[in-house]
Amino acid sequence: MKDQLNILSLREQVYTYLRKQMSLGDLLPGSTLNIGKIAKQLGISKTPLRDALIHLEIEGFVTILPRRGVRVNVLELLDVKNAYYAIGMVEASVVLDSFDRIEQHHILKLEKLNAKMIQDVEKNNFQQLFNNNIEFHNVYLDISNNELIKNFILPIKQRLYDFPRQNYISRWEMRNCKEHALFINYLRQKNPVKASKVLKDKHWSFEYQKDFIKKFYNAKE
Repeated sequence: MKDQLNILSLREQVYTYLRKQMSLGDLLPGSTLNIGKIAKQLGISKTPLRDALIHLEIEGFVTILPRRGVRVNVLELLDVKNAYYAIGMVEASVVLDSFDRIEQHHILKLEKLNAKMIQDVEKNNFQQLFNNNIEFHNVYLDISNNELIKNFILPIKQRLYDFPRQNYISRWEMRNCKEHALFINYLRQKNPVKASKVLKDKHWSFEYQKDFIKKFYNAKE
């Protein structure tokens, strides 16, 4: 049992290490990983490394190529579109299903986080902006009784921002904050339908955000 726990812990450490390498830009989209080389660099066996890579493949970060190594996936425009659709549907559903558990302190926390995000944009602190944005959305996701929801959504969001980018768009981020403010306003008005529609039809709508998305990802249709 102890050996199994150690292997599990090591797998999680390797997973975290590889995700960090992606976020730092040391593992770039389209590149191929050599399992043997990485295992040697980390001083570990291939078993926890393979387990970590399987985890990453399930989340969409890599593709395991039999007898050819592992490829870091490129995020295509269709991937972004599918991600926005999935997140929008789930978050809107959570608001509708859990609205009666959203209390005043939740709304105050949302307002506080949104104010922090505006400051992050003004300071060009986009890493902190991402962290505060995740926390903002988790305020109401955490209210849900469905424990699988965060495990489903977070990796999708991480993929949307998985590699360093120099083309953050302040105007887009400020508009996102305005959408947050509108969402909060509908929560205050006790109107879950309109609040959920802000998420599904604006904030996480690929078509509504399309022009900014294409600029952010330097993507062409």
